[in-house]
Amino acid sequence: MPIISTYCKKGGVGKTTLIGYLAHYLANQGNTVLVLSADDQNSIFKIFGVEKFIYERNDNYFEYLFTGQVDPKDIVCEARINMYLIKTLNTDRLSLTLTLERAQERRLRAIIDDFKDRFDYVLIDFPPSSSRLTEILLDLSDKIMVVVGLDTLGLDGYINTIQYFVDVELEINNISHVIPTGYHPIKIAPNEALKKLKEQVKIYTPNAILTPPISDKSVVKNLQSEGVSVFDDYQMPSAFHQKNRDAIKKELTSVFSSLGL
Repeated sequence: MPIISTYCKKGGVGKTTLIGYLAHYLANQGNTVLVLSADDQNSIFKIFGVEKFIYERNDNYFEYLFTGQVDPKDIVCEARINMYLIKTLNTDRLSLTLTLERAQERRLRAIIDDFKDRFDYVLIDFPPSSSRLTEILLDLSDKIMVVVGLDTLGLDGYINTIQYFVDVELEINNISHVIPTGYHPIKIAPNEALKKLKEQVKIYTPNAILTPPISDKSVVKNLQSEGVSVFDDYQMPSAFHQKNRDAIKKELTSVFSSLGL
């Protein structure tokens, strides 16, 4: 089944939030979903309120599976029904191993293929930095969604992402969607940024679909501080916050349903 990634050479644009909520959305539809955190900060665990899994044991990281010390069942955390997470310990060291011992790349690809057989969807969460691990996992991805913050630095991140793909010879046509974030209908800066992004997408990723922009909603941060997803059955403490939560859930549902999954 498909391997789906979110990526951008810019931090803080919402990659982890989007891939996490996409996983929950797909799981709620009855699919079994695995999210591999290729970012050893493992922030996705905090979004779903299962951060204790990061620290409760020191022998259940992805690297232990990579070296053959454990089985897949030993390292997965069920964050929601049908939705599972895997954490990483030191991706820099893993990338160094993949660089110096090229035969290890076959091992990594075999593990990901095994995941594809076990789950309906495999999703990968990346840091904004690049590494050999990043290159291989992006190369394995069937769909890559580039997440772009609607400001000057966010647009730079989009261009830097395209340049990175060119430099390491990744297939740009595997970028299936460009997802703008941080939108506000009456603020000048995000609207100007969206106009520029539309022009850049036509030039640099003409085969990618530019999705409707996702609004900048503080309610998401409030939910994440509680370990609650927008796709949880959860009642907000006030009608105002509930309205905002319903609005962002509607936006995300619209974007996710348009991905053709």
